[in-house]
Amino acid sequence: MDFLQEVQRLWTDQLDPRVADFPLIQSSYYVPLIIFAYLYFVLRCGPRFMKNRQPYSLKTFIKLYNIIQIVANTWLFYDYIDAGVFKSSNLVCSQVLDFSYDYIPMKLYKATFYYFLLKILDYVETAIFVLRKKNNQVSGLHLYHHISTLLLAWIATRYFAFGPTLFNFALNSFIHVIMYTYYFLAAYGPNIQKAIAPMKQWITIAQMVQFVILIIYASQNFLPGCKVVKHWLAIIYIGNLMINFYLFYNFYQKAYNKPKRKI
Repeated sequence: MDFLQEVQRLWTDQLDPRVADFPLIQSSYYVPLIIFAYLYFVLRCGPRFMKNRQPYSLKTFIKLYNIIQIVANTWLFYDYIDAGVFKSSNLVCSQVLDFSYDYIPMKLYKATFYYFLLKILDYVETAIFVLRKKNNQVSGLHLYHHISTLLLAWIATRYFAFGPTLFNFALNSFIHVIMYTYYFLAAYGPNIQKAIAPMKQWITIAQMVQFVILIIYASQNFLPGCKVVKHWLAIIYIGNLMINFYLFYNFYQKAYNKPKRKI
C-alpha cells in the first residue's frame, strides 16, 4: 500500500512544471489511448482492412518517411550533444536535477519533448508493415519495443527531462540514424538490398550493445553518492532494458545463427 501511495504521489505531485502547456504530456490518458489505438489498428483493424486487398507499395512514402526520421534523429542527437548530455559532469554520478527555464535546461527539455513526438511517429512504421501485408514484421519484439520506448519517453518528459537521464535518448537517436539510413537505401530495391545486407546484422548488434551500455550506465544509480532517481524506478528501467536485450538477442539468434542443414 505504501508503494502504491508513493507511486500516486510521484505521478501527481512531482510533475515537471514546464509541461503544464503540453496536453500530450500532462494528461494521464492521451498516451495510453494512443497505444491502445496503435494496438487495435495493427492487431485487428488493419489486418481486417487488408484481408481481401492487395498489399500497398508505398515506395515513395517509405522513402520520405525514412528521410524525415534520418533528419529528425540527426538533429536530436546534435541537440543533445550541444546541450551537454555527453559531458562527464552529466554522465558520471551526476545529481544535477535542473528544472529551470534557463537556456540549457530548456534546450534539453525541448529535445526530450521532440524525442517523445518522434516515438509516436515511429508507429507509422508498423502501419506501413500492415498496409504492405508484412505481418511477420509485426512481431512481439517490434510491438514491445515501440510501446515501452514511447512510455519511457513520456515518463521522462513528465518528470526526468534533465541531463543524467537523457543519455538513453541521445544514444537511441544515434542508432536510429543508422537504422533509418539502412531502411532508406533498402527502399531502392533488391539490388541495393543485396549490397547492404551485412549492414542489417550489424544494426541489430549495435542495438544490443546500446542496451548493455545503458544497463551499465543506469546501474551507477545504486553506487554511493550517485543516486539520481529512486532505486525502484531504476530497477524498472533496467528490467525493461534487459527485456529489450533478450528480445533482440533472440531475434539475432533466429535470423543470423540458424543451424546449417546437413547434406
